[in-house]
Amino acid sequence: MVYNFFSIMPIFVALFWVVTLLIDRNKNNSKRFLAFFLSLSVFNYFAHWLYFNHQYSFYIVFDGLWIFTSLAGYPLYYYYIRLLTTDTKINLRWSWLILPATLLSVFSIVVYQFMSPQEKEIFIQGILYHHPGYSPPFSTLIQLQMLRLAFFKIIFAIQVVLSVFFGLKLIKAYNLEIKRFYSQTHKKDLRQIKWLLIFFILAAFISFTSNTIGKDYFAENNWLLAIPSAMHSLYLFGIGYVGSRLDFTIEHFQHDIDEAETMKSSKIPMIPYNQVKKNLIKLLEEDKIYANPELRISDVTFLLNTNRTYVSKVINEEFKTNFSDLINSYRIAYSKEMLSDVSIKSLTLSQIAENAGFSNNSTFYRIFKEKEGISPGDYRKRHVKFT
Repeated sequence: MVYNFFSIMPIFVALFWVVTLLIDRNKNNSKRFLAFFLSLSVFNYFAHWLYFNHQYSFYIVFDGLWIFTSLAGYPLYYYYIRLLTTDTKINLRWSWLILPATLLSVFSIVVYQFMSPQEKEIFIQGILYHHPGYSPPFSTLIQLQMLRLAFFKIIFAIQVVLSVFFGLKLIKAYNLEIKRFYSQTHKKDLRQIKWLLIFFILAAFISFTSNTIGKDYFAENNWLLAIPSAMHSLYLFGIGYVGSRLDFTIEHFQHDIDEAETMKSSKIPMIPYNQVKKNLIKLLEEDKIYANPELRISDVTFLLNTNRTYVSKVINEEFKTNFSDLINSYRIAYSKEMLSDVSIKSLTLSQIAENAGFSNNSTFYRIFKEKEGISPGDYRKRHVKFT
């Protein structure tokens, strides 16, 4: 019973998130695609269940589907990241990502069609399950299936490396653009997805290890099945949980950019760098525009009567930072003034965070700790101690 539980657990985890994502009122293209991705995972783990429960005749039918869903998984997750960071719409031209999965699965299905019942038995029992009594020489069709198994491992390993590398690259570029546009990046950047990609590597390592050792080893040693089952279930749960909470994507980012562009004047004078820098410092130090938690670079460009690209370039070259970090540095400086001012020590940390322009306490605490190496509360205690 425990064995059956672990062999079927990933299926129910994936199904749970498919339903959750589809009934989500705030679903967008990325959530719909994630639901599709997890639906394929259901079929993949169902094929696993057939294998681990020795459903030989059914497994032959689903083996081709298992090949496709296994090899399509990482490329499709990479495209899911594109829908979060780059593509505002699903573009079918990226279908080439699943070409290796399609070709290898079709190849296997065709070979199965030409195999005799005896050859299928030898391949399933002798090659996939490593049962004794089946030894070489093997027929050409069986050797072709064995060649397919070797190609599967190579393609799988390459796809994991490429998907993670280019996925992290997209996330890094997207987060940088977010920091260039918004002063408040909370719930807009994709830090959580970055950690999921790391977990993705661990799940891939478990898959690759189990394929190298042989799935039959787990089928014969029931208690060991709990390891890959738990790992994949956690990975699926993590993907579903984080994906369901990502309500802000490139779709919303592009909408804000387009909205900012409509506000832009058709004739914008080119103001010298030094003047832009001087005017920007005035807005920050005298007008305290950083106190607006929803401040965007488009708001600043409107006040400076210039364009977004120009202001961003000035910030990068003159201040050696990005828009979000620049604004947050002023917010931290102002919050330190308030934390050090004994005359307003009755102000709570929440009030100080709000006055400084932070949208919530957790963001205030995280950024303050990153910049100062100490929490706001400890900073205040340390100051009071020496006053």
